[in-house]
Amino acid sequence: MSEAVVKEIIERAIKDEAFRKLLFSNPDEALQSYNLTEEDRKVLENLNEDNFDEFAGGLGDRSTKGSWVIGT
Repeated sequence: MSEAVVKEIIERAIKDEAFRKLLFSNPDEALQSYNLTEEDRKVLENLNEDNFDEFAGGLGDRSTKGSWVIGT
C-alpha cells in the first residue's frame, strides 16, 4: 500500500483546484505520473466531489489498516 503517495495526491488536490478537477474528470491522466497500487488507483478513481472531503479528512483515521473506506 502506498499511503504516502495517496496522501501526496490528496494534498495536491486540496491545494490545486485544477488538479482536483482533473482527478474527478480524468483520473487516468491525473494519476499517470504516480506509482500506485491497483487498490490505491481504484480508490482514487472512485473519488468525487461528494466523497472527497470525507476521504481526505479520514486518511489518518482508518480503523482497519490496509483497507480504504470511502463514504457513500
